[in-house]
Amino acid sequence: MIDQIWAGESTKPVKITVTREMIAAYANSIQTDLEIYVDIEFAKRAGYDDIPAPPTMPVIFWQYFDVPWLQDAGPLIHRKQSFHYVEPLLASRTYVCSIQLLSVKKKQNKHGMMQLSNHKLNVAYNDCIHATAITTLIINEK
Repeated sequence: MIDQIWAGESTKPVKITVTREMIAAYANSIQTDLEIYVDIEFAKRAGYDDIPAPPTMPVIFWQYFDVPWLQDAGPLIHRKQSFHYVEPLLASRTYVCSIQLLSVKKKQNKHGMMQLSNHKLNVAYNDCIHATAITTLIINEK
């Protein structure tokens, strides 16, 4: 379970360089074969400076973080996620990212108590937020 004391806290910023190879691998993993995710000339004709990342790609950014409030939380269930973009994420850029714990709530379900935690992943480039992702995780109380 997550201690309420962490609510509002953020992780240390992490630099994540998005590469064309990373985008192609992610696109393959979600079984999309759209040319825009693998062909730079196609992406440029579509108006991008480089290959754009699929909209759900920030979900894999979590692997680069040490999230202190989740260290001893136990098994996690991914409940839902939403993505919001100011600018598309592009290959050949290094983004500065952090995760903030927005809220922690306890709730009763038919199996007992659970905890819902809402997180916000911020993705910035040149000190401007380009994307955010809101993630809700569930932790069942033992």
